[in-house]
Amino acid sequence: MSLRRTRWWVLLLLVAASAVHAQTFRLYLAPDGDDAAAGTSAATALQTLAAAQRRLQAQSPRTEVEIVVAAGTYLRQSVRWTFRNGAPLRIVAAAGARTMPHFDGRGGGTWFTLRGGGNQRTQLQVVGLEVSDYWMAMDLGGSNAAADGNAGNSIRGMRFTRIGGLHGQGDPAYSYAAIRLQNSRDNVIADNQFSAIENSKDTSGYLHALYLARHSTGNTVEGNSFTDVNGDVVRTRDASDATLVRGNRFVRAGKYAAFSDWFDPQQGECPSQGGRFVDNTVGAGYYGAIPATATTGADDACGALGTPRIVERGTVRE
Repeated sequence: MSLRRTRWWVLLLLVAASAVHAQTFRLYLAPDGDDAAAGTSAATALQTLAAAQRRLQAQSPRTEVEIVVAAGTYLRQSVRWTFRNGAPLRIVAAAGARTMPHFDGRGGGTWFTLRGGGNQRTQLQVVGLEVSDYWMAMDLGGSNAAADGNAGNSIRGMRFTRIGGLHGQGDPAYSYAAIRLQNSRDNVIADNQFSAIENSKDTSGYLHALYLARHSTGNTVEGNSFTDVNGDVVRTRDASDATLVRGNRFVRAGKYAAFSDWFDPQQGECPSQGGRFVDNTVGAGYYGAIPATATTGADDACGALGTPRIVERGTVRE
């Protein structure tokens, strides 16, 4: 290739890289940020996710959005997220941070609530943050209604600790999950750490590290560690089909099982099916020995199953 053609290729690559960069709208957060600042650089960082959402709603970017979170501790934040523009939204730790940015609820309610998904691919990506001391960490979707349906989200490389009724306050007093999905499909929850996900012993059966409910189908749970979870760790409910739970580690986690399916026929619910529990490492449960998987209720409550509710293979017990 001639020198002239090489220069043209380099120029084209630089132009393409600049175009990709220009297609991302960025906002910045810092613990000492100012919600009245511009928020468009690390030097003018905002302090809260709520302020970042207000900026997005005011400016209505049509491109991908990235919220870059600096290291440090963010106290008592809670946001009900409704902004969407059809493009991916990333909430990520700043590159090169020595420690994870830490959202500390100090015994509060829910850190991040996603609503208004419109039954579309919301493409929320949350990466590299620590969330602790909340009643619930993340709540994606709120009902069977299309208005709150969402899909195509990912939660990766996170640390969730001290979540539940023992560690935060909500209504009711007992919590349901560290992460709850309702009418939320085709998500990936991978390479995260969950620890001390706890209700009181009397209400521990209500709590799960991951609660996949109300037609939350096609979700993948992979490569996570779960420690000290006093309810069933992964729970599916009401036709939340085709859940893949693969390559995770469960330590002192689970009340009745590591992965279970439950439904309430009195509310017109149906069993989930097509669940797969593959190549996971399972120790004792929170209160003693438990099976790796379990189902509750009649398999044929809504007619014959097309596939088994949960298929288990490759489990390593420790």
